[in-house]
Amino acid sequence: MKMNNSIKFNWIYLFIFIIVIEVIGSLSALFAGNIKTIYNSLNLPVLSPPDYLFGIVWPILYALIGIAGYLIYYTPSIQQDKVINYVLFFSQLVINFIWSIIFFKYDAYWLGFAVIIILDLIVLVCIIHFYKTSPLASIMFIPYFVWIIFASYLTIGVAILN
Repeated sequence: MKMNNSIKFNWIYLFIFIIVIEVIGSLSALFAGNIKTIYNSLNLPVLSPPDYLFGIVWPILYALIGIAGYLIYYTPSIQQDKVINYVLFFSQLVINFIWSIIFFKYDAYWLGFAVIIILDLIVLVCIIHFYKTSPLASIMFIPYFVWIIFASYLTIGVAILN
């Protein structure tokens, strides 16, 4: 099956990309400690969602990140764009991974705020740059971007209140 007449679509590789990203997200949560207990012990800002919502939202976002990763990997593009896409993709993944550990395990709320602002910026650059190679990959990152902007608000709120 062809997709956009430019990449050969492979469900198995797509599934692998999604699973790998989901596992990375799960490992980050595992290394961060008991996030639910810590979250509920914090003084939270107005509009803080209930703890269970994170367990619904993040798997969806990780699936979208996995789809975007698949698309930027398998969509033909010039070598320079591929390298930039890979660096951006893996940078946001690493920063996303370490944020919850910094924030929840080490209670480093202000450092967590600095890290999430960097994540916000990198994800925004991903959206812009991925568009050249795969508009769909770019679109897959928009819900992620919206959520981490909201998470930035929550992070600074926790930093101020705690």
